Amino acid sequence: MAKLRSAISWSNDRTYLFYDDDTYAVYDSATGLQEDSGLGIGDWHGLPRSPDAFVWWGVGKAYAFTGGDYLRYDGPSNQVDPGYPLAIGPQWPGLPTGASGGPDWRNGIDAAVNWGNGKLYLFKGDAYVRYDIAADRVDPGYPVKIANRWTGVFPANLDAVTYTGGRYAYFFSGGQYQRFDLDTDQVDDSGPLDLSFRFTPTPSGGVAPARLLTLAQANGLMADLIRRGKLTLKSPPFVDGPSGIVSPKPDQRVVVSPPAFDGIRYTNQIAPASTVIDNLDQRMLVALYRLTRWTNSSAPDIAELLHLGIGHGGPNPKDCHNQGRAIDLSAIKGEVDGAGFTRSVLKHWGELPRPAGVKVRISPSADPLGYGLFTTVFRFGTFECEGNGIGPQNKWPMPELGEGGFVVYPDHKDPGLAAAHQNHFHLQVGVTRLP
Repeated sequence: MAKLRSAISWSNDRTYLFYDDDTYAVYDSATGLQEDSGLGIGDWHGLPRSPDAFVWWGVGKAYAFTGGDYLRYDGPSNQVDPGYPLAIGPQWPGLPTGASGGPDWRNGIDAAVNWGNGKLYLFKGDAYVRYDIAADRVDPGYPVKIANRWTGVFPANLDAVTYTGGRYAYFFSGGQYQRFDLDTDQVDDSGPLDLSFRFTPTPSGGVAPARLLTLAQANGLMADLIRRGKLTLKSPPFVDGPSGIVSPKPDQRVVVSPPAFDGIRYTNQIAPASTVIDNLDQRMLVALYRLTRWTNSSAPDIAELLHLGIGHGGPNPKDCHNQGRAIDLSAIKGEVDGAGFTRSVLKHWGELPRPAGVKVRISPSADPLGYGLFTTVFRFGTFECEGNGIGPQNKWPMPELGEGGFVVYPDHKDPGLAAAHQNHFHLQVGVTRLP
């Protein structure tokens, strides 16, 4: 039997397993069942062979690693982008070079996975690094031994890792698999990678951005979060039926109470005592949960996201706020090194002086904590919410800070929008106003 070389979960509810004989198998992530196998790598136009590692990035792009090179794969066109392959070293800042006695990761990696929280995990030998999408670099403090951080996971020489969205990720080594439970942070199932293998079903849309979710997909993802204890609905009541979700219907707006996702509170700065997030579109609900994952994926520890409105705003009932599809995020609270902190969009960005010729006033040298948090929120917004278009009109590359787009903040390129958003980020799912 051919040896597994890499795996990747795609935003189309499919997971692909690639083998060293340059064939691949397709699994339906929503059912967990294999759809086909023994397919030729030629279906992936421009890939020279089965990748050593293959990882979803976002906005329709994935990265395939082959030896010391990598390629960027475009999902919509089903081909490698022009200009590739490129050498890994110069393009993936912070990868270990072997200078301290370990292996040189620029010569190739064993496995890679997108954890769905703004981080990639790259593995080589008995170690791994955490790669930050927003900062586009390896996080400080890495590499770390696999055995030191991943309870029960194969301690070395991984063949592949993939995260299908939802609760579970999968690690593969030597013809065996391990299912990793993100909620308990440990391996909870294992066995041979043979004809009996199947993935645990994941709600449809688990890897797709919130902006592209159908109402039915958002409904299923919301139900999964409720079952896992990540949030609680106040109304309509959540009701499971023998053949699916009875309530709420996919097109209903919902009320979340307490106003928290997985322990991180959304506090309305205008009404701090409010115990609900009401009038919430279920696609935006999924986005809010994912935002808590991005902001709390590494130090500092986030406790509270403050806002100036979710589900309400302005007199037009067809506005995205009044349709429950937008948030005005105003501040982030948490703890770092045992000390509490607050980073306010107004105080720590909008009120900063604007030197001549400076496009973006926040600075990684002047305020590394605020810069890291704000850039993470910005990149999350361009990946999960509307970035430079609406729905499928969003195209790579996403805007950079100081440019235009539907994520609006104090230094947005449009002077009028920037002036109106000195104290918050605006993030939305769907059109700004219904016809």
